[in-house]
Amino acid sequence: MLTAFAKSAGLSLLLNGVLWIAASLIGLVPALGESTFFSGVLFASIGATAAAAIVASRFTAAGARKRWAGISLAILLLSFTSPLALGAGNLPISPFNPTDTTYNDFRGGIGIAYAILHFTSYIAVQRFIGRQIPE
Repeated sequence: MLTAFAKSAGLSLLLNGVLWIAASLIGLVPALGESTFFSGVLFASIGATAAAAIVASRFTAAGARKRWAGISLAILLLSFTSPLALGAGNLPISPFNPTDTTYNDFRGGIGIAYAILHFTSYIAVQRFIGRQIPE
């Protein structure tokens, strides 16, 4: 499972890092040196795969992969609520300083980017960690 975690984390870091850089170059999200969002994306990529590896290690019985597939898909779908709420203006951009409006112009772009990053992390987890779970 440790190898699967390392591969998933690496793939998630690569995909999410490249996607965030591309989004910053086209102006969808703040520029890399302008905010701490990029480091937050990288930290969240590792955290998501670590959480998935911890949970996946509990799925050991026969038929566990089918249950894992259903549960992980449900978690992915539920995880889309936060980027959608952020883009719609129902969540503050910074949970640490909710009154900060510095990046309000990027609200929709950040919401879209976060939703895409959730999906790419899901793919990275399924690619390596999901395959470690017994049929």
